[in-house]
Amino acid sequence: MKLFFEIIAWTVFSVVVGLLSVWPRYAPVDEGNAIITVTFAHAAQRVGECRILTQEELNKLPPNMRKPADCPRERHVVRFELHSGDDVLYEDVLVPSGIWSDGKANIYQRILVPAGRHDVFVGMNDSGGESGFDYETRASVDVTPGRNVVVRFDSEAQQFTVR
Repeated sequence: MKLFFEIIAWTVFSVVVGLLSVWPRYAPVDEGNAIITVTFAHAAQRVGECRILTQEELNKLPPNMRKPADCPRERHVVRFELHSGDDVLYEDVLVPSGIWSDGKANIYQRILVPAGRHDVFVGMNDSGGESGFDYETRASVDVTPGRNVVVRFDSEAQQFTVR
């Protein structure tokens, strides 16, 4: 008798687990929409140029602080924009990380867009200029419903990739 109830309990448990694996249905985005994800970490250019110290300046420093060049640590902010046609999907000014603002600027942003064809423009300015972009990419992307298109910055190739 005990074996019979154990089989019934395991059967009920299996049915509940099986039912919960298909219901309720989960969709990360509504039907007819898709996601464009922007994600990267980028170290912008330094705020100032390195300055070579004279021998007199080096002599004034303690022995453990004597290095031939004085380079500022602080980096520029990163200005980022993402457009689809004439519509601005996302724009932001990313502040460098770190105590002395000398680290990478990080971004992870998910943007909900209608499915279909999008002419995407991605621009980034990391040199502190007020206008224009140091890096930019244009791509025509066919976004299918429920899919995710990822925009990344390849630091080795110094360009954006849209996949």
